[in-house]
Amino acid sequence: MPEPANLSAAAETVLTFLESVGRRSEAEFYLGLFRKLPKQSFALIVVGSSAVRQTLGSIAEQLRFLSELGLYAPVILGLFDVARPTAGADRLAQRLASLGLLPTRHALSAPDLAERLSDELRGEKVPILSFDAQAPASVSERLAAVGELGRRLDSRKLVVLRRGGGIRPERRPPGLPLVELGPGHRVPLRHGAISNVNLRTDYEPLIARRLLRKDDGELLNQIATLLDQEAPRPLLVSVTSPLYLLEELFTVKGAGTLIKPGTAIDLHPSYAKLDVARLRKLLASSFDRRLKEAFFERPPLAIYLEQDYRGAAILHASEQGAYLSKFAVDPEAQGEGIGQDLWQAMCREHDSLFWRARPDNPIAGWYAGLADGLARLADWHVYWRGVSTRAIPAVIEEALGRPVDFEA
Repeated sequence: MPEPANLSAAAETVLTFLESVGRRSEAEFYLGLFRKLPKQSFALIVVGSSAVRQTLGSIAEQLRFLSELGLYAPVILGLFDVARPTAGADRLAQRLASLGLLPTRHALSAPDLAERLSDELRGEKVPILSFDAQAPASVSERLAAVGELGRRLDSRKLVVLRRGGGIRPERRPPGLPLVELGPGHRVPLRHGAISNVNLRTDYEPLIARRLLRKDDGELLNQIATLLDQEAPRPLLVSVTSPLYLLEELFTVKGAGTLIKPGTAIDLHPSYAKLDVARLRKLLASSFDRRLKEAFFERPPLAIYLEQDYRGAAILHASEQGAYLSKFAVDPEAQGEGIGQDLWQAMCREHDSLFWRARPDNPIAGWYAGLADGLARLADWHVYWRGVSTRAIPAVIEEALGRPVDFEA
């Protein structure tokens, strides 16, 4: 796989575009991950009929952008409306061909489909698949057929493109772009849609409290049914607008709703039963710096750890309350919503928190969206949540006085 510096001029143009919606380093990182995968395993893209009718040009252009980056994915039509996929497939094939791509056509019921698609994707073609008269009657059954195809291709992600974008709340809450699911349990919004849905923790309150629009609740139910099926590798599902496909794929914050089975987060009171070497490696890879030896000599207040050591939040006690000392997600797991899972687990146990981050921290915007307030200083930004107004000066002083835990 060529390094980003050796990409074609066309690919450089795409990366420059992605820099306008995120950090170039994020785009290059995700591009590196995607290009390490087998050609057939990058993603499946499902397109709604209304999206084909109204945003065909944008869909085709973004597929062309992906091809410039060496990425190809099957495009599936008719999931929501089996009466119209053929006409949409014809139009999409014509538009892709006009852009210099090589579209192919298949029915979802075709024999040996996964093998044929694998060959075509390795040959840098764009397969267009549609449901035919043999399609299952319900959306859930058709989605299960898509999931089975993804399993055979070992797909890592299923992207659903629809004109309305991501999963949206019935009523957009005033003020901060967050939806309250319960005490200390919030999920952030982006472009008016919920950024992440962890089926382990978020699904039940979203459905039970009827917080979603009716069609979005039905879609979430259908995706939850799909992800409830056992598979060797958990599938991640993104629901977004055709206009935001690249932003959803190549930025940490995304531009739609990421839906996943859920991450198991364990709470530990000390390092005694942990693999400290693995935890140290996680922190070093996340911050791209070597941790000082003294860090693990200080007793923690609490450690929230993803079971496979792909994410961790470490809290220390202070006179001002719980101090979030380290918040880390393995670079290869970023974009899977593990950070949100950690945050929710931590906030369910701690009503008030404060922490600091460097001004150039790549998730500074995410921190700002979760905090009740922040102070921007030259060397550090200090954030707090659930802290009384009178305690804010002491919180800032405490945060600034904390030791630096990484080597220069």
